[in-house]
Amino acid sequence: MIRIVATGGTVQNTPARRIPVEDVIADLRKAYLDSEDVVLPEYDVREVIRTGSEDFTYKEWVEIACAVDEAAQAPEVTGVVITHGTFTAEETSYFLHLTVHTNVPVVVVCSQRKHGTVGNDGDHNLWSALRVAASEEAAGRGVVLVINEEIHCAREVKKVNQRPGGFWSGRLGLLGSVEKDRVSFYRSPTRRHTETSEFDIRELEELPRVDIAASYPGDDGTAVRAFVEAGARGIVIAGFTYSGEPHRLALPEIERAIAKGIPVVLTSRGNQGRVPHGEDGFVHGDTLSPQKARILLALGLTKTDDAGEMQRIFDQY
Repeated sequence: MIRIVATGGTVQNTPARRIPVEDVIADLRKAYLDSEDVVLPEYDVREVIRTGSEDFTYKEWVEIACAVDEAAQAPEVTGVVITHGTFTAEETSYFLHLTVHTNVPVVVVCSQRKHGTVGNDGDHNLWSALRVAASEEAAGRGVVLVINEEIHCAREVKKVNQRPGGFWSGRLGLLGSVEKDRVSFYRSPTRRHTETSEFDIRELEELPRVDIAASYPGDDGTAVRAFVEAGARGIVIAGFTYSGEPHRLALPEIERAIAKGIPVVLTSRGNQGRVPHGEDGFVHGDTLSPQKARILLALGLTKTDDAGEMQRIFDQY
């Protein structure tokens, strides 16, 4: 049986209001009642929240992760589907990828267009997600995001525009695809995730504050100073491509933060390459986007604030 963990998003949104996911499926069945192609696996629904993901905070991540963890531990559940808004689906997916200990398929599904509108993609995406969650091949591949018949790894996927095909996994590519006759996988993530992760949602009471500072010509470190004063435990720099380095005028404020024991992670604002290591006091964010590096840094800070150990974490996840 597939457990649908409903959180809202455009999949459940209509021009009038957000509706229960059961109503979405009822409309799908009604619209395609005579089609032999549309077969839904056995499922049940647990609604956690019903809102737009642009409003999510750590609190909603934890609520969703706990619901997914509970579902994954149930012996009758063979896969989990999470309905989600597109704005922050990449962050929730990666948080689940790192914190839910399970081998069962976990699939996040989104829609770019509202239910009941012209060109709505949500119905097809939901059907595709249920098929992926029911696929034995999806087991052990961590959390995936399904949209536009594409299967994306939670670590790599990002939203790049508002169109139905507006999610992208960069040069590292898709895990697989959904066709009329089958679900096809072509690769698996090699970094640690889900059941091999050292982070466990059942052990997390709260997450420390981590902020993202963008670097640009003339950046003098004002944002970093403000984040430190606000109580940030870690800072991610969206720095210059390829190295993730900040502007030289920002370095004094960044170095003061490091001297206070605040880990600072360098990421590339180009989002298409690895940030190489260097003997510079920074943690190097590999290929992670700034927003995903923020999640990993926050989780890492629940274990350590040592820069060397934090670099180990970024090298493994």
